[in-house]
Amino acid sequence: MKKVRLAVLGAGPRWSGLEGSYTEHPELEVVAVCDIADGLAEESAARLKTNKGWDVKVFRSYEEMAKGAAYDAVMITCDPDVQVDYAVAEMDRGIHVMTEVPAAYTIDQCFRLVNAVRKNGVKYQLAEQTRYWYFIKQWRKMAERGEFGRIFYAEGEYLHYSPDWDYFRNKKTGAHVWTHDPSYDNDPEWERTWRYRAFMDPIWYMPHELSPLLSITGGRIDTVSCVGTEKGKSYTEGFEVRDLECALLHNTNGALFSLRAGFNAPYGWKRDTGCHWYQIKGTECTVESSRSTLDLPKQFTPAAGWVDRPEWGCVDLEADEVFRHAAHGGADYYPIYYFVDAILNDKQPPMDVYKAVETAAPAILAAESANKGGVQLEVPDFRK
Repeated sequence: MKKVRLAVLGAGPRWSGLEGSYTEHPELEVVAVCDIADGLAEESAARLKTNKGWDVKVFRSYEEMAKGAAYDAVMITCDPDVQVDYAVAEMDRGIHVMTEVPAAYTIDQCFRLVNAVRKNGVKYQLAEQTRYWYFIKQWRKMAERGEFGRIFYAEGEYLHYSPDWDYFRNKKTGAHVWTHDPSYDNDPEWERTWRYRAFMDPIWYMPHELSPLLSITGGRIDTVSCVGTEKGKSYTEGFEVRDLECALLHNTNGALFSLRAGFNAPYGWKRDTGCHWYQIKGTECTVESSRSTLDLPKQFTPAAGWVDRPEWGCVDLEADEVFRHAAHGGADYYPIYYFVDAILNDKQPPMDVYKAVETAAPAILAAESANKGGVQLEVPDFRK
């Protein structure tokens, strides 16, 4: 059986959460792991040796891994605000690439990803997983059957509060601290992590809402405006982040989108989806996921009114075990499944480079809009 030889760039918490699931794929073998922090790559390699019998090479820098290992594809799970440089470099070497959400942090990075795929003919996929939840797939089927009528509104939120995020990293050791103690900002041995930078404008994480919603509505976002709470006056005292940003977007198919994101103020957990919530409104049908742990997903039609839909959970109970047992509500295995399938069978992955930047660019411009007082901005068409 032919296998995809996979290298992993970034062996921190994200990879450690994916490792057990991804390595169950029968047509994949991890051959190299790289991380700048002490011990992380070594720990992953040791686990893979014990659990899978694989002899995994360990590296402390990307340059060393690119020269010292032979692989077909790379999973980039390092800081997302620097992943595009590595992704483009790998695609220029003919390596297939999968990156994490968000795909990019600037419009220039979006164009660089698109151009690298066009130039090199490699497979690129964004490891966005919420689009694979069971109820999202059911809503897609409803849209394909025309059950919504004309979809005119889509709404979503990603409110993910934690009392302690890993806001700071030790410059020497690479170690992260999970704390809300702002005194680290004045310690020269520590620097702000990508998470701190990203949470200054939480709307950057809008792709987790745009990806599943666009998969239902079709089209792309062509204009966006956004407002946010004031930086420096957040629930978490002493930090310059915004508690919440709200974006209003227009879809080329005529629907309005209302999306919001925030990570620093407490919120109510939702049944199944946790920190996510979604709604689709059509002329003939409206659906929404649970708003809290006390209610169920719902569907509205003029004939029947509101009806609870308890079967609309995240996990597809009829899927194979490896899918059902994956993290993030059974969604985490789908990206690697489709990535390997695209490589071995020369297919277009479901979350290809165009769909990836069509979720990233509106978020990038939403953050820009919020910092300019809510002005409306146009989103480039990357397919032209």
